[in-house]
Parts: sequence; C-alpha cells; structure tokens
Amino acid sequence: MNDSGLPARKAALAALTAISEGAWSTTAVSRVIDQLPMARDRAFMSHLVYETVRWQGSIDAALRQVSARPLEKIETNLLNVLRLGVAQLCVSRVPARAAVDTSVTLAKQGVPQARAAAAGGFVNGILRAVARNAPGFDWLVTATTDTTQRLALTTGHPPWIVAAVLAQYDPDEAAAFLHANNVAPGVTLRAVTDRDAIVTALQERDIKAEPGRHPNAIRTEQFDPSRDPLMHAGAVVVQDEASMFVVDATDVKPGHRVLDLCAGPGGKTLDLAQRAGTDGHVVAIEIHPHRARMIADQAKHLSFDVEVRVGDATIPPVDSDELFDRVLLDAPCSGLGTGRRRPEVRWRKQPSDVAALQQLQHTLLAAAWQHARAGGKLTYAVCTFTPEETVAVRDAFSHNHPEAVLLYSTQLLPHRDDTDGMFYATWQRPE
Repeated sequence: MNDSGLPARKAALAALTAISEGAWSTTAVSRVIDQLPMARDRAFMSHLVYETVRWQGSIDAALRQVSARPLEKIETNLLNVLRLGVAQLCVSRVPARAAVDTSVTLAKQGVPQARAAAAGGFVNGILRAVARNAPGFDWLVTATTDTTQRLALTTGHPPWIVAAVLAQYDPDEAAAFLHANNVAPGVTLRAVTDRDAIVTALQERDIKAEPGRHPNAIRTEQFDPSRDPLMHAGAVVVQDEASMFVVDATDVKPGHRVLDLCAGPGGKTLDLAQRAGTDGHVVAIEIHPHRARMIADQAKHLSFDVEVRVGDATIPPVDSDELFDRVLLDAPCSGLGTGRRRPEVRWRKQPSDVAALQQLQHTLLAAAWQHARAGGKLTYAVCTFTPEETVAVRDAFSHNHPEAVLLYSTQLLPHRDDTDGMFYATWQRPE
C-alpha cells in the first residue's frame, strides 16, 4: 500500500462518516472507491469499512473498556478514527504500529491545527491500550458467564439479535449462524445467458469465479459491476442466490402473467420476466419513483417485458378484476438476513421495528392474495430470520385464509446454505 496505506484508510474514514450519517455501506463505499487508483488500496478500503461497521458493537465495547471519556462525548470524526483503528487491531490483525500511527495521522488531519497534537495523543493512548489486548475480542468476556453477552461481543451482534437467535437454535448452532453472518459473501451474479461460458470468460480474465448452488448463480471475487463489460452486455445481473431460490418458489412458467409487489430494486423482477418469456407479462409495483425508473431501465436494457407501475402495494394500482398466474410479495422487512452484505442493518434495527413491520406484512399479504387467480400461486418472501416476520406471518395468513393451500415454506440461513437469511412461503388458490 502506497504511503503506508494512508489513502485507503482516509477513504475508509470518509465512508464511515457517511454511514454514521445514515448512508448504506454499499453506497458509501462506491462514493469513495474511485479516489483510489490502485486495486489493492480499493480492496483494503472496502475491507476496513465493512469490518469496522460489522464489529461496531464489540469495537465500542473495547473503547469503553480503555477510555476514561464516554464515547458519547467523543466527536464523531475522532470516534470513527478510533473505531477504524480498533478494527485493524482486533479484526484485521494489522500490525499495531501501522494501525496506530496512521490513525494518529487521520486524527490530526481531522481537527483544527491548534487541536491536532491533543487529538493525536488521545487516539494514540486509546489504541495502544487496545493493542495490548488485541487481536480479537475475547478479552472483553473473560469474566462473563452470560451466553448472550458473550456471543454478542465475540460475534459482533447486538444482544437482542443474539437472544432472538438463541431462542430458535441451541448455543452451538446459534454461534455457527452468527459467525457465518460475518463472512463477506463477495459478489454473486445471476447468469442471463450461459452460466458455464460466463464462468470460463471470467476465469480467463483472472477473475475468481465459480458456479453457485443455484443453477444460474456465479460466485465471484474482484468483480466490479459498475465497470465489467458482462454487466453492460446484459449477460449477468447482480443477485444473491437466496433471491434466485425465491423466484424458483414462484414457479413462473413461459406465458404466465406475473404480479411483482414491492419490486425494487428489481433483481427478482428481471428474473421473473426472463422466466415468463416473450409470451408472458410482468407487472411490477414499486412505491418509490426512482426505484421504479431503475426497474424500467434495467428491463429495457435486457429487452424484457415488464410494466412498471408506481404505487403502494397495500392498495396496489391494479384493477380489482386483474388476476395473475403468479404473485410475488417480497415484503418490506427488518432486512436482518442481509447482514453479510449490509452489516450496518444490525445496528440500525430495534425489536420494535420488527413488530411494526409484521403488521405491514399482514396487510400486504392480504392485498396480494386478492390478485391470484384460481389455480394461481402467491409467494411471500422476506430477507430476515425473525419468527415474527416469517413463520408467524405465514401461520396467520393460513389461518385467516383457509382456502389458501400452503405448498411449502423455507428458511435459508448463512451457516446452512451460504446465502442471505431469506424466508419464503408459497400458497395456491384452488381451481
């Protein structure tokens, strides 16, 4: 890394600042990555951002252990410098001298000159105290017998999420799940054309690529969706394997009329359209106009027949007598199943969010069911694992609609399936 990796760390700090102000990590990283011309700097910067966000709870616990000043009284920029430093020491195992010295430089650069020496000294003292205990976070739980607290600190998850996982699985499987939820998945592509040929083409360009579990999935590393010619040619789209399995569950066939509710950002919509073929038709409902335009643009680029309508899926802009062979409701949810790719979601959600979302999911399912024709199928999907948003919603819908025949339901999990945490269920309306 040129300049001891300082440019990569400086870009990482800018991304962390944006995330602390509400940006998604993927967006924050994409905004700064072009500042780094060297591929290894771009990779290091991305790694630092995602690991700092992923382990924020444990990092903050480490800082509280060694800092006399409450974290709430440390200005945001210095706090992010400290978090970035601890991530290097405890997670990435960067040598202490490199992690501390570059953090001191970032601290000095981020404050007025008159305060630079004090800021640098503060960061130096805190990080050297952490370095004496690093790597890892086991030193935070040596005196802890509480399973929830121990797993929270050693896997980087909020205690309430750990408690929710422990309520569903035994401690060993819960730990396996939480650790797997920390493994960055790389970029997963769905092949629009021949998968094997695409894998070969990527490998010939020295891009790590291999077939995924799903017949259309390709798992890659060092793949840049914004620059790669395969993306521009429409040969592949970015889509997690879990989403591909959801589309499988809809059982869309050529010629089907399909209703896709809550369709943005459109990965599943395009998959549905490809399966429905030239004789089929997909109507995609999306409440946000900019996401609706994104879906329409992608469909046009791939020459797929998708009719995009802007509207609220609780009262979808669909005529009451407009019925479909297949209906997909990819409902708003806590998004906790995307934690491998969007680690900040675990710190932004609270248990109260889950309860509120459950009510919305009930409403959306009831509205979606009205547009499944006789013999048609409705698939409900959420990228999470909380029972309130998954099996509870499924069972309540089945209870309230005894005519709906539940065909199957599945919970995908990272430690079992190496995918996002995704739940889906499919019902059929009798002929």
